Amino acid sequence: MTERSIVEAAARLRRQGEPHLVATVVCVHGAAYRKPGARMLLTRFRWIAGTASGGGLEGDLSHDAWLGTREGAPVLVRFDARTPADADVRAAFGLGCDGIVEVMVERAGTPGRSDRIDPLALAHECLRAQRRAAVATVFRSDAPGVAVGARIALRSGGELFGDALPDAARAQLANDVRAAIEDGASATRSYRAEGGGFDAFVEALLPPPRLFVLGTGHDAVPVVEAARALGWDVAVCTHEPRVAIRERFSRADEVVIASPTELALRVDECDRAVAIVMGHDYELDRAHVGMLVASRARYIGVLGPRARTTRMLADLGLGERGDARIHAPLGLPLGAETPQELALAAIAEIQAALARAPDVRLRDVA
Repeated sequence: MTERSIVEAAARLRRQGEPHLVATVVCVHGAAYRKPGARMLLTRFRWIAGTASGGGLEGDLSHDAWLGTREGAPVLVRFDARTPADADVRAAFGLGCDGIVEVMVERAGTPGRSDRIDPLALAHECLRAQRRAAVATVFRSDAPGVAVGARIALRSGGELFGDALPDAARAQLANDVRAAIEDGASATRSYRAEGGGFDAFVEALLPPPRLFVLGTGHDAVPVVEAARALGWDVAVCTHEPRVAIRERFSRADEVVIASPTELALRVDECDRAVAIVMGHDYELDRAHVGMLVASRARYIGVLGPRARTTRMLADLGLGERGDARIHAPLGLPLGAETPQELALAAIAEIQAALARAPDVRLRDVA
C-alpha cells in the first residue's frame, strides 16, 4: 500500500501546479527495511514527503535527478550501501550492510505530461473510491518497442489502459497487473521479449483499510488517532447527531450517523473494512456485532470481557458458529491498561490480521 501521506501530498502538488520529482524504489538487492514501492517526493528546492526526511540524499536526488529528467524521461539511480558515499541512502531506505537499491526518478506536475499514467494520482482515486488498481512500470529495457518509463494500468473491474507496447510484452504485463489486483501484492518482475528483455515494477494500489469505530466514548479517541497516524481511513459511527461527537472526533475522516442496517451497506462498499465495537451499550453493541458478522468486514473487534461477547453471539443465535474474524477481547496481549495503550493493542492486532502475520516475534523468525 502506498503511504497515504505521500498520496495526499502529491495531490496537493498537482492542485497547485507545482512540478516535482517522484523517486520510487523499484528494485532491492540484499537486506532492506523498505521494499519496492517506497517513495519520496521532492520539489526542486525541498523535500515534501516520503522515505527520507533529512541529510544529503534529498539534495543529491533533487539536484542530479532534476537535471537528468529535464527532457521528460525518467532516470534510474542505483545506490549501494557498501559504498561509503552512499551512507545517507543506507539510513534513508533502511538498507543492510550489503543492500543495493534502485530508484526510478521522474518528473510529475509538468505541463504537457497529462497523457502519462501517474501512479500517485491513480492511488488517490483508489483512496477515494475504496477500490483497487495496479500499474506496471518498465524501469530497465533492451527490448525493441519497450521504453523505460512505459506503463500500463488497470482499475478493478475496468479495462487495461496505458502506453503502446508490443503485443507479447503487453500481454505479460497485463497478466501480472491482474494478479496484483487479485492478491494485493507488488513485485519486481523480469520478462523476455522479442529482441531482448525488460524489467518492470508491478504495483498493487490498495485503498487504506477503513476502520469503523462503533462507539463514541472518550476511550475511542485514541483508537481514531492511532489509526489515522497509520494513514487508515476512519469512520466514527453513531445513531445520535450530536455536535459534541463531531468535535471530539475531529481527526476522523467521517462521522457517520446511521442505523446498523445502513452501516452494513457502508461496510460492504469497502475494499478492506475493519471494525471495533466499543459502544458500552449492550443492546446497540449486540446489533452492531450481528450486522458485522453478516458483512464483509475482515476484522471485528469487541471491547469488553469475553463472556459479554459470548452472550451477544448466543442472543444472536451464533453461539455455535465460530467466526475467526471476531476478536473478543480485542487487542494483542501488550499488558495495556490506559486508553492509549488499549488503542495500540487494538490497532496492532488489526494490522496483524490484515497482513495475516504469523503469531511469532520477529526475533524468532529465521
